[in-house]
Formats: sequence, structure tokens, C-alpha cells
Amino acid sequence: MADSLKNSGFSDALIQCLPEGIIVVNEARQIVFLNQSAERITGWTTTEALGKSINEILHLSAGKEQFSDYLSLPSSLLPPVNVTNRHGQDITLAISTSCPNVPNGDSSGTAIVIRDITAEDTTQKLRSYFLANISHEFRTPLAALKASVELLLDGVREFSLDETQELVRSIHFSVTALQTLIDNLLESVSIEAGRFRVRRKRTDLNVVVDEAKMIMKPLLERRNQPLVIDLPENLPKVIVDPMRMTQVLVNLLSNASKYGPIDQPIEVCIDLEANDSLKVSVTDRGTGVFAEDKANVFRRFVRLDQKDQAQYGIGLGLSVVKTIVESHGVMVGLDERLGGGSIFWFTIPIVES
Repeated sequence: MADSLKNSGFSDALIQCLPEGIIVVNEARQIVFLNQSAERITGWTTTEALGKSINEILHLSAGKEQFSDYLSLPSSLLPPVNVTNRHGQDITLAISTSCPNVPNGDSSGTAIVIRDITAEDTTQKLRSYFLANISHEFRTPLAALKASVELLLDGVREFSLDETQELVRSIHFSVTALQTLIDNLLESVSIEAGRFRVRRKRTDLNVVVDEAKMIMKPLLERRNQPLVIDLPENLPKVIVDPMRMTQVLVNLLSNASKYGPIDQPIEVCIDLEANDSLKVSVTDRGTGVFAEDKANVFRRFVRLDQKDQAQYGIGLGLSVVKTIVESHGVMVGLDERLGGGSIFWFTIPIVES
């Protein structure tokens, strides 16, 4: 085995199969070697890259610095670097460098080890985003809840019936917001851990709609958004998980309330489709979803913030909706409302009598 390790062919094969990219540059910062992983990461083949400047192969995505500026720093101080590869893709690299001692004594070259950490960097950014926003999501209803309870406990003066009811409505609103947030957090963790399950049974959608309406009542009243419900008579039964379907409607109504205007109605409609299914839709009168956001609207941690408004949220509601609906083997989608706004919908097969 020792003799094999000394074999140049074995060493070359070992370097080529490493998952990390290895690039060697000379004193002029021109490339003299790339392994296969470096070709994959940069998008440049060895034939194309040999003799080119490292700054051309690893082009920094932003700023005036060049990649070669990093090569004079100790490896322990090298930060992750954002570069653009041959295909125009922005990627994040972890880099380290060394000056190997070669047999002829020429140590003017530099070996650069690169690792694509784009996915890890994205995950870290999402984690930071999540932590920054979850604190706001909890703080707002908790602050309102605390203020209302303190007023009731203060005992400095007696409140009228109307004043007491308003404080109780505020408490109800805050508790509802916290409950919805916690439900989505728990569902998201369950989905990520692979423990998400649906428990289907014969269900009356009238009951599901009524329950979602009751849960959302304090939020809709706070924003003075009338809920218009349009259901067919003798609504057929369906086989669904009633608790999950209620959660779907609550999330869609919460989303419609959040991005719909104050004092404007929100509609829940159930239509009989020609293919023996029901189409459940929730419609708002907001500005709609921007075209660039539509492809990602049901992804986790994506918020539908309007460009001219400060909206808050952790972007879990619609991703939970998608998972629940697709776990029932049916479709979920988004349409534009004529005149402005969004229509979020999903379908449910009708149970044969």
C-alpha cells in the first residue's frame, strides 16, 4: 500500500475524486491546475481555464475586490466568498489556501481549496430571518394581551360593558393570533421531521367553514373585513381530515386579511366542478401577488410583502396549506381576481353517496 501511495497516478486519481475543488495558481495568479470538483463548481473545464487569471474564473458577485485579493490572507481569516460561476449562477464558496512545497523547491504557487456552501449559506440566512421575525410575531399579540389584562386587573376605575367587551375582544384576537402561529410552527416541524399525517373521515364542509369563521372572527372584526360565504345548497360530503382542512381555511383567511384592505370583504366560495369535485376558494381585494413571487408563493419562509408596505410574518402559512392539501391528493393554486386581488383555491373530490 505504501508503494501505491507513492505512485503519481494514484495521487492524481485521489485528488481528482475529492469532493472539494482544488485550484493551483502560479505567482502571476494564473491557473495551472483544476481537479474535477473545481470544474463542476466553477463551470470551467481544465482546457478552458489553464492560463487564465483566477479572477476570471472566480469572479466576485459584488464589490470592487478581486478574488486574488483574498489569497494574501491567512486561511483562518478567509470569509465565505460570493462568486459568479461560468453559467452566471451566484454561489457561495468556503475557501482555504496553502503554498505547497514542491520537489524542485519552487513554492511560488498557491493551492486553493474551494467548497460550495450555497445551500448551507441559504439555510443560515433563513434561520436568521426566521429568528428575527418570529420574535416580532410573538411580541405583537403578547404585548396587546398583556396590556388588556393589565387594564382589567388595574382596578383604578370601573369599565363600562362596551369597554370590557372591547378589552375581551382584544384578548381573544391576541390569543387567536398566537394559536394560529403556534399551529403553523408545530405543523412545519412535523412536516420537516417526516411525521406529518392526515386522518381522513367523512366530513361536512359546512362545519369546517363555520369553525374557521369562528377562529378568524376577532381578526376580521379588528380590520372590519366582512366575511362573505357562498356555499351550494345540500353541500356533498367529502373524505378529508377536518382539523387539517379547518387549518387550511384559517391560513388562507389569515393571508387574505393580512394582504387585503381594511373595510373590504373577504369571500369564501365552494363550487361544484364538472369532474365530481369541489373547488374551495378564498378571495381578497388586495393588490395581488407580484408576478415574480407566484412561482414561490407556497414555499416555506416566503412572504408576500408589498414593495410599499411593511408587512410581517414568518412565511409558514401557505407552505402548510400546500402540504395539507397535497397530502389529500388534490390540487392547490392561485389566480388573479378581476379588478384586483388574489384567489387562493384548492379542490376536494366528492364522496359518492
